[in-house]
Amino acid sequence: MRESTFRFDLKEKAMIIAAFVFIFFTLFIPLWQIGVNHSLEMKIRNDQIALSELDQEERRIRLSMAEREARREESVTLASVNELSLRLSTIN
Repeated sequence: MRESTFRFDLKEKAMIIAAFVFIFFTLFIPLWQIGVNHSLEMKIRNDQIALSELDQEERRIRLSMAEREARREESVTLASVNELSLRLSTIN
């Protein structure tokens, strides 16, 4: 019985290595793209959440400013009424 040995020359070894590298990259690149896309989707989602929080904060600030302006106008009006009352009382 004759023992068979597989011996590859340099060209065949290079082709086998190239085939393994090709298979590795054909499997790796789609997985890498999926990972990058998922990462970008998460970043977009986080940015949208941050943007909505900023919008809410802007609305709160605008409301607070409007309330302060209303109070200021009320106090100016009250001061004017008090001043007029004092003038009328001094005239009488």
